[in-house]
Amino acid sequence: MLIAAEGLPNGSTLESDITVVGAGAAGIVIALELARAGLRVNLIESGGPAFSQRVQALADTNHLDPAIHPPMSQCTRRQIGGTSVIWGGRVVPFDPVDFDDRPFLPHSRWPIGYEAFAPYFEQACKYLHCGLPHFNTRDLPGVRQTTLVPGLPDGDVLTSTLERWSVMNFGSVYRRDLESSKLISLVHGLTCTEIVCDASGQRVDHILAKTISGREIRVKSRRHILACGGLNATRLLLNSDRLHPGGIGNHSGQLGRFYTGHITGRIAEVRFSTPPRETVFGFDRDAEGVYARRRFSFSREFQHKQKLANIVGWLANPEISDPGHGNGVLSFAYLILRSPMGKFLASEAIRKATIKGDVQGGVAAHTLNMLRDLPRTAAFIPTFGYKRFLARRKVPGFFQYSASNVYTLHYAGEQAPNPDSRVSLATDRDELGMRRIAIDHRYSPRDTQLVLDAHRAWDHHLRRHNCGELRYIEPDLEHSIAKQAGDGYHQIGSTRMSELPSDGVVAPDGNVHGFDDLFVAGSSTFVTASQANSMFLILANALRIADHLAGQAHREAAR
Repeated sequence: MLIAAEGLPNGSTLESDITVVGAGAAGIVIALELARAGLRVNLIESGGPAFSQRVQALADTNHLDPAIHPPMSQCTRRQIGGTSVIWGGRVVPFDPVDFDDRPFLPHSRWPIGYEAFAPYFEQACKYLHCGLPHFNTRDLPGVRQTTLVPGLPDGDVLTSTLERWSVMNFGSVYRRDLESSKLISLVHGLTCTEIVCDASGQRVDHILAKTISGREIRVKSRRHILACGGLNATRLLLNSDRLHPGGIGNHSGQLGRFYTGHITGRIAEVRFSTPPRETVFGFDRDAEGVYARRRFSFSREFQHKQKLANIVGWLANPEISDPGHGNGVLSFAYLILRSPMGKFLASEAIRKATIKGDVQGGVAAHTLNMLRDLPRTAAFIPTFGYKRFLARRKVPGFFQYSASNVYTLHYAGEQAPNPDSRVSLATDRDELGMRRIAIDHRYSPRDTQLVLDAHRAWDHHLRRHNCGELRYIEPDLEHSIAKQAGDGYHQIGSTRMSELPSDGVVAPDGNVHGFDDLFVAGSSTFVTASQANSMFLILANALRIADHLAGQAHREAAR
């Protein structure tokens, strides 16, 4: 059931078997799984069913470099459904290589392997409504060719790997399940501000929470799970420092350190020499109608041999903000996203990233492109509108065919773990009195080198098989990479997982080292970032933690 926290008496206490902080994708999945196991769950959400700017502002910070890290309002969402309300929908797992021992990438050792997460992939796909966990074209029946272009085989470089797509909002899709559950109480409009320990400092006594109007509520349970997002979980631990200098989980001095994301951008075009009509530049669909897309990637063996961190690339449209592309469809997309309607068509982060780079006289030039390309543009608008907004399985985006067989190459790679890239507490406070965070997100020369090495390998593979080549967009590649470097959407590493308490914040089972009743379920526990956005592994990990806790509860009940 759903409970509005403003209707609760000031000073009241909520009790249950399990408290889950955060009703985003991870929190919703954990709550549903634990309820199925017969446990009573209080699911606590700062926001409500609808967006509130006042509540969202609780997450803000002025202590960041806007050139490297976007504002928290673009990265997170305080609302039932969490960031799934605004995400792009890309679904892709981490790779086995991410969990390998990679001495060439310092601080990258995970305490558990790929096999710890893989059993939960199919269930994660079911929650995401993205089909079966098949992430290679060779697993899709009816695909006319497995690689991007004919004659380009898989080897050290792969072009048969896939990303799947799930355009869904967990808050709306699973709201009926949450409302009808007799074991889940989704308390919204209640922000957790401090974890209060008992006198021993090794168990949670309660979590202090507040409504936006200032009502104070205590939340008590046998076990507590922080599923409130990467930096929000870290911030709550940092603020809980009555008995723990530097915050709960700072026993190693690493709470807030190793803040990691991805390095992304565009520095090259792919010029294929194969027949243009045989280039797979857009989406594939599987038997269930799920959209999927191919990428350039690397084999596990090649990454080890070349000491290469994990990175992928995919074919993309030209920058739509530059009218020099001469494409009426791309110009229409630019103009509509730039208009007041744009905020209803895409999340603010995606919208701003898409229309950045305005050029002088751009509106007139884009309008001229549409007029010159009127038949194609007029045909595109109703077709795409139906597929995007009315179809049962909504298309995630669109890609334009290139008759010249030239496509922009967009890359996304893991950022090398860096202990000096970190978040810490600031001195200013939000409306509820909770200290805000300062974000010092850093990139290193190792990150730039990753991008350069990957592009050289992709270019070599294309030339070796006489299928094409890369052409670089700007002469100064290092500068181009550095000026595009920036992340903040995936929020990895600041409560990293480790085998030993001295090496991290949480143990392999997800509990904070030294606690058996406090867990962190989010990307902040990940040791590395992989090439993937974090949503899929977040859900697999959430299912793993829920499975662990359900089993633990059943064993205790049997004693």
